[in-house]
Amino acid sequence: MRYKTILLILVLVLSSSLAADNLEKTQKKELEAQVKTMTAEAQKLEKAGQWVEARAKYAESQALIEMKDVTEAIKRLDDEIHKRVKDDLNQAHKLYETRKFSEAAAGLDEGMKLGSLQSVIAYDMALCYYQIGQRDKALEYLGKARMGTPDPKQKQKLSQLMTYFTTGENSSAMNAGDKDRIARINRLSDSIGVDASLEDAEGSEEPSSDAGAAPAQPAPANAKPPASLHASVTASRRSSLCDALAELKGPLLNSPSVTFDLANCAETNGRTAEAVRLLEKYMQTSPGALDAGDVRARMADLKLLLGLPGQNGIEVRRLYASVYGSLAERKYDRALADLNKAADLAPDFALTKWKLGLLHESMGNIDRARENFNGYIQLSSEQSGKDEAALHLSTLEAKKTKYDQEVDAAGDIVADLFNRAMNLTFNESENRSALRAKRALVKKKQEQSAAKGIVGGFAVPFAYAQQQLSRASEHLHVALALFPLGAEANQLMGLVYLQANDGGSAMRSFDVAASQGLPVSFYAELRGHKQDEAEKVELTRDKVRLIALSSYDKNGKAAPPRKPAGADGLGDLIVEPNTARQQDFDSIDLGLADIKKVETDHGLLKLKLAKQDMYLSPIYLPSFTPIEGPQARRFANSYTRLFVRYPGLEDSKLGTEGMSGGEKFAMGMNLATASLDLATSGFTPFSALADLQDVIAITRTIQGAMASLSVSYAKWEKSVNDQQQLLAGKEFKSIPVEVANLEFVQEFK
Repeated sequence: MRYKTILLILVLVLSSSLAADNLEKTQKKELEAQVKTMTAEAQKLEKAGQWVEARAKYAESQALIEMKDVTEAIKRLDDEIHKRVKDDLNQAHKLYETRKFSEAAAGLDEGMKLGSLQSVIAYDMALCYYQIGQRDKALEYLGKARMGTPDPKQKQKLSQLMTYFTTGENSSAMNAGDKDRIARINRLSDSIGVDASLEDAEGSEEPSSDAGAAPAQPAPANAKPPASLHASVTASRRSSLCDALAELKGPLLNSPSVTFDLANCAETNGRTAEAVRLLEKYMQTSPGALDAGDVRARMADLKLLLGLPGQNGIEVRRLYASVYGSLAERKYDRALADLNKAADLAPDFALTKWKLGLLHESMGNIDRARENFNGYIQLSSEQSGKDEAALHLSTLEAKKTKYDQEVDAAGDIVADLFNRAMNLTFNESENRSALRAKRALVKKKQEQSAAKGIVGGFAVPFAYAQQQLSRASEHLHVALALFPLGAEANQLMGLVYLQANDGGSAMRSFDVAASQGLPVSFYAELRGHKQDEAEKVELTRDKVRLIALSSYDKNGKAAPPRKPAGADGLGDLIVEPNTARQQDFDSIDLGLADIKKVETDHGLLKLKLAKQDMYLSPIYLPSFTPIEGPQARRFANSYTRLFVRYPGLEDSKLGTEGMSGGEKFAMGMNLATASLDLATSGFTPFSALADLQDVIAITRTIQGAMASLSVSYAKWEKSVNDQQQLLAGKEFKSIPVEVANLEFVQEFK
């Protein structure tokens, strides 16, 4: 009887296994049938010459199942598109050399629609429009080129050319010492708030006084820290950009860009009258500057500030200086707090209400924006100002509705990708990823064995991931054009930037979330002794939290955590400001004292704890994850820097981003092979996002997205310009060190 029971159990198990196999085979056949239908549509588009649309249809089919013939079709189309774009560049180059700039720009515009070599095409279009005399449009395309360029040295060259386009300033003759000093200043201006501070030795024109103010009360012992999640970076670890500028001597001080940057420093350090004088000098040395209108508006605001009388006037000017510094460092919570203090000190000063309205509007806080714009209308004596505020008030509700729609659409796309990448079948339909049990590897066969212990996540077809990330970025483009400091959109944008291997841009987005009291996060696999788990990594100013999303068995099958990982199973992909959130997760919470150091270890992050080391392997979707060499270290460094920026783990160790001597030797000095950067791996969603700081392009985006509103293009442009003047008006200009080169290029070297 016992043997019969055992036999029956074996039969049942075998039958169950066969039933599961049959079910999977049935699912596979159904999916393959759907793919064949989609492939047929893609083939028709391909034959009709609609290559971009055909590629999109092929990539869409990979959401169901990855088939070899589809993968080969996508590669074929990529090759054809790349070849067509190279041909377009060749033809445009010939037109440019014969000074047919309009015809060259038109040809390049057609090439840009194909989605390959975007930054190079944008650069050449900038040159064409500059030669035509359309400097504003030239600057727009140059900004796109800069955003799409991964090389820091190339970015700096483009930044200097942007200064030339804006001011007409060219590099003057200078010695090697001056070039080195300016190169350092330009590097510092790119890292304000991270490696560079704006405080200088000169200080304020008007020493602060607390006369008439209530005496300061000591903070209670149990006082909570401020809402910001930015760590307080030790001042000694940062260099002063403004002190470095003050060291420049001689003719350099008459440079428009140096004058403009010194005005920024004067304004930020409380020397309001000096800032006005320097801005007036800037206008004299560069009378045709593209930003002349913004500079004039800025001077008008500063003169209003100088007109405030008495001790309260001194304190308001001090607070405004702090606001400008906080905006430059992207610490928006501090800027908001200081503006509120200024409003309390001078309640009848209309300018503060205006700036509070703009800042709240930028964050998507439409109720507070409405309150302050109405306050400005009551206080302002100028009808033009009242009309501007009324324009903002008339669009708040519609903008908020559209913003929410775009964020929801982007969130759905990003959530689906991460669910696939971590094989979280229990979060959605199991059919969606039933066939995705193969862990993502690397391209080189000799590295695949090592990659099994390093690469996080499971295989998602690269073409599909690239396409979906691009679609998410398009939705976020609209959302951020409406509310550039919207917390939800910036959380998603930070994740998308990480997928583009652009850590600097990711940090700019995450700064917005941190300033509104929200965690900065990314997704990774936790690796360690008998550990293999999917995690959402959350960084706050006082701890690091690893929220368990799943555990994996030796075959890669995912099991859900003991406690739900938020409502979405992803530990809350988006955390909304001022909204109650589940607190009890299946998580590892590490205080800062628990972490000795975070360091880059090849393509991994190593968390060195007192009794053990933990390894995090970031989830990377659009291309092969690097595991060795400078590419792997650059990749992991983007994440290690987050631990420095937000929890303030300043002893964290970055990996060397250049090639070691041994690596060069091992590669036979074939540096061209090593030059592949992940940011050029085929994922280029930012051709549409590169112009987010450009008023014309933002206005164009809003006008298209909000066509139902009866608002003229000119009014939209004014509304956007108001926000950008507040948020981006104090950006430092890169100082040219070389004579501007307007030669057409066919690749960045």
